[in-house]
Formats: sequence, C-alpha cells, structure tokens
Amino acid sequence: MPLIHCTAKMIVEGKEDKGIYRCPVYMTTNRDKSYVFTAQLKTTHAPQKWVLAGCSLILDVEGVSDAFSPGQKPPEEITEGAKK
Repeated sequence: MPLIHCTAKMIVEGKEDKGIYRCPVYMTTNRDKSYVFTAQLKTTHAPQKWVLAGCSLILDVEGVSDAFSPGQKPPEEITEGAKK
C-alpha cells in the first residue's frame, strides 16, 4: 500500500456506505494486541470480498519491529555491549 494521507471525519451513525470497506489497522503483523483503528477505504468491489480475504493494513516497516520487541535491547546496545 502506498503512503496514505489520513483525515478525520465524524461518522454518521446508522448510515452504511456500500462502497466502503472498514479495514482494521494494526501496528505489527502480530494482530492480537496491536490493533490501532479502523480505516474506511473506498472500494469498487463488495466489502465482503476484502473481509473474506482477511485484508488489513500494517503500520510496521518490515524488520523494524523485530529489533524492538518487548524484552529485547535495541541493536545499538547489543553492538556496544559486544565491543566492551
């Protein structure tokens, strides 16, 4: 997915847009505890197509979150520790 510029709008309750897929957005590919928000994406297909496909957006840059997993030291600290 390319870079996306997001703007916030108030949602009118009860109004259902047929060309909108409510896409879950996660911080990492580990979806269990990294949910951020639901993006509303325009689509020419039925939203059910994307639901059945399990589509979501991931905010993680590939490989970056691996270095900063809970309980792990950032890469700089690991290399400095090896030099001492």
